[in-house]
Amino acid sequence: MTHLIVATHGKFSQEIVNSAAMVFGEDENTHVVTFLPGEGGDDLVAKYKAIIATLPENEPVLFLVDLFGGSPYNAAARVAAEYENSDIVTGISLPMLLEVLDAKDGASLPELVETAKEVGLAAVKSFRQPKEEAKPAVKAEVAPAAAPAPRDPNLKGNMNISLLRIDSRLIHGQVMTSWAKAVKCEAIFAISDEVANDAIRRELLLQIVPEHLKGYVITVDKAIKVWHNPKYAGKNIIWLVTNPSDIVRLIEGGVKIRNVNVGGMTFNEGDQLISQAVAINQTDLAAFYKLLELGVDMSLQQVAANKKEPLDKKRLDEIKF
Repeated sequence: MTHLIVATHGKFSQEIVNSAAMVFGEDENTHVVTFLPGEGGDDLVAKYKAIIATLPENEPVLFLVDLFGGSPYNAAARVAAEYENSDIVTGISLPMLLEVLDAKDGASLPELVETAKEVGLAAVKSFRQPKEEAKPAVKAEVAPAAAPAPRDPNLKGNMNISLLRIDSRLIHGQVMTSWAKAVKCEAIFAISDEVANDAIRRELLLQIVPEHLKGYVITVDKAIKVWHNPKYAGKNIIWLVTNPSDIVRLIEGGVKIRNVNVGGMTFNEGDQLISQAVAINQTDLAAFYKLLELGVDMSLQQVAANKKEPLDKKRLDEIKF
């Protein structure tokens, strides 16, 4: 198991680890070192060595620091010179940290170093990059084509909804870093009438989808049609919606849904918080009750690493408006 030591000038190291926890979840093998005014290189060396002293002997350590040649780097280099099974990568960013967290359980130290370096470069994007430098055209598709003719009777089954998640943000960091890898999907469908009809929001979501996945932003009605498209039979797809009412519509349209992950619903005035990341209104509450009547199993879970909390009738009955 590789241990991470995140070290920066000031309290940036603590905050970037806190931000990563919002997306990836807590990681007990990630350690924070701050470099505060009045401290020197010897103080950093002492902090690094104090952490390493608590680790199993000779387990790999990767330092992720901010500036090449800065005090956190220079102090880490002094420690790494004495601790062979270690390395240092500079220019820490949130994308870099998230990818390293995701990869470190199955990767060697040199592989993690390469991952950190590659992601650190690849994560730099421009909203107004020229079209010829943008993602391949497949990412710009608004929706997969529905079957123009009756379904082939020789092709059985529908697509496999690997994850159906309620998330106000639809495609974002938690989905791409945690869930897409956990369920090993082939494509992501963001399903929202409002967003599908907003060209800017639609394009912003599609820009986030990794190169190895296909991404679509479609309306609820289009999702129902695509569900019956033989082209997607047996494929593992993540479905994302913004509210439970749209799931009721999907079921009423013939989509078979048995499990729902309630991941994040943004708080608006008048809403009730039912978890740290989920706020609902009276319409949402009625839709959740309807989903229970339809036999849908629902659970609260922000990221794959978190424990599921059942969203059952008992919990819904506790909500008062």
